[in-house]
Amino acid sequence: MSENTERSTASEWSVPERRLAAIFAADIAGYSRAMHADESGAMRALQAMRMIVDRLILARRGRIANTAGDSVLAEFASVTDAVCCAVAIQRALAEADGDAGQFRLRIGIHIGDIMVHAGDLFGDGVNIAARLQTAADPGALRLSEAAYLQVRGLPDIRFIDLGPQRLKNIARPLRVYAVPPPDGQPWRNVQARRARAALRPTLGAAAVLAAAAGLAMAWPHLVGSEQWEAPRVPARPRLSLVVLPLTNQSGDTDQDYLAEQLAEDLSADLARAPGTFVIAHGTAQSYKGRQSEPRTIGRELGVRYVVQGSLRHSAEQVRFAVQLTDVETGASLRADHYDRPRAAVGATQDVLVTQVGRALGVRLLEAATRARSGQPVDAVDLVMRGQALLNRPFARENHAQALPLFERALKLDPENVDARLGMAEVLVDGALNGWTTERTADLEVAERAIASVLQGDPTHPFAHYLRGETLRARSRYSEALAAFDRVLTLNQSFARAHAYRGLIHIFLGRAEETERDIAAAIRLSPKDPLLGAWLAREGLAKLHLGQDQEAIAPLRRAAAVNPLFDFPHLYLACAFARLDRDAEARASLAEFLKLRPGYTLARYRGLTSTDPNFLAQRERIYDGLRRAGLPER
Repeated sequence: MSENTERSTASEWSVPERRLAAIFAADIAGYSRAMHADESGAMRALQAMRMIVDRLILARRGRIANTAGDSVLAEFASVTDAVCCAVAIQRALAEADGDAGQFRLRIGIHIGDIMVHAGDLFGDGVNIAARLQTAADPGALRLSEAAYLQVRGLPDIRFIDLGPQRLKNIARPLRVYAVPPPDGQPWRNVQARRARAALRPTLGAAAVLAAAAGLAMAWPHLVGSEQWEAPRVPARPRLSLVVLPLTNQSGDTDQDYLAEQLAEDLSADLARAPGTFVIAHGTAQSYKGRQSEPRTIGRELGVRYVVQGSLRHSAEQVRFAVQLTDVETGASLRADHYDRPRAAVGATQDVLVTQVGRALGVRLLEAATRARSGQPVDAVDLVMRGQALLNRPFARENHAQALPLFERALKLDPENVDARLGMAEVLVDGALNGWTTERTADLEVAERAIASVLQGDPTHPFAHYLRGETLRARSRYSEALAAFDRVLTLNQSFARAHAYRGLIHIFLGRAEETERDIAAAIRLSPKDPLLGAWLAREGLAKLHLGQDQEAIAPLRRAAAVNPLFDFPHLYLACAFARLDRDAEARASLAEFLKLRPGYTLARYRGLTSTDPNFLAQRERIYDGLRRAGLPER
């Protein structure tokens, strides 16, 4: 065998490269018919169209992998680039004159794992993008839910939730989102209107009606209604809102940019929450400088809630004030302000937006849940009610009430991602906190639910976070740490991931690293429902390091923030006992045993690790709990 033949054979059988990518699949609507009718004209139109398409793909850093005359397959490093490119292409073709404007594309976009061989793309992710493209209307695009979740905050792009869809040769239904053609109408409907308009100057009324009737017979599903989206648009989500432009009250117009950036970032942050409908920032900007009541704005935009705010500068600090209003009742649901040193505003802008977004998100969910009280429920209502319970201070009772809500939601909508993750969260928390007698079975159910979500969306931060929690429950601490790191790669502002990285450090024998991670979590979400648990972990880390006196402050604060959370009292008992403050140790232990009767030192020993440094530090905890009076068995 020659050297060239050997090289060729090795290339043919080399292992394909795998990577995560945004997949863009497009084809030309009506290409075969046009080619049959006029080969030369269709070829000119194809070449003119491809010049536009290729240029815009390259401008967004895309790579064209496969082409077959009337189709294009490309990959992008980000879904944002893929979607913005697709929208730009559809707009450019809709506005083009001459040959370039003769064709319209159907485009499908998905994010997933792909195989790359000899420059071509293969794999299930490519198949899904191709099926989405086939289902799209000419001039429009369709996205998988996995892709949509990455871009739902993009301004000036209207996404329509089409619900779960069955795609050819794809085993399970996928939730699909559409972006309509630039003019809001299907291409053929546009052609029909143009044809009717062309007939009017030369034909009488009867002839125009006859021509319209003939067109309606040709396209019965398109002609006869100018409302393309109407049959498929679901009811507007309960959590519909707009973030109005912030008022710059400093008198310094140079700071207008900061007010605008904060409003835009806050819109994007709130749009990440499941079930929200957030008016694009570009539309919200049209209200800049207008004196309108929230109720008027709500009616004009069709939203339930309005977020208003202001920015005021002094010599030393910047104050960001924000107010949430229910436009149906006119009631102010939340009013708060956040102060930052003027010199540090740029550095802390992301943290500030995350804090405000988290606080508003919790309040919105509470308000929407109350507003729906007493009304017939669907899966979305049930999920919202369950999430509202989990947004309360961390406690067994809240979890117990939330679980059946998520389970009922899944019976109504088995594909509901938020219901799956809500159920998994309750089950994992129950396993980690000893609230269940079916620990093994509950963890298995949770793991299956999480895996199903990650299969559909491998970049879902909350699913990766819950995966980290299941790994922690199974004492696989290094893997859990990697899962939390993955979360923070996807979303650096995910406060819970920071907090539980801190806890994992304790079990890996690195308790000195815990405080930094807990501080990052609290900085991002200072009023989080899990704040008591985070402070308890900070106190536990100090106990592991022999800093008994320093542990008392965060543990007391944890107990005050959430009196229903038991472990701060147990750790306080340990700290007081090791400091020979016996009366306080016994009182703290009694408070703990009220919340968790029958608890023993043997049971606490089950929360362990094989790390030698952890085991050596843990002896201090066992000693303190014995001295406080915790029974051995």
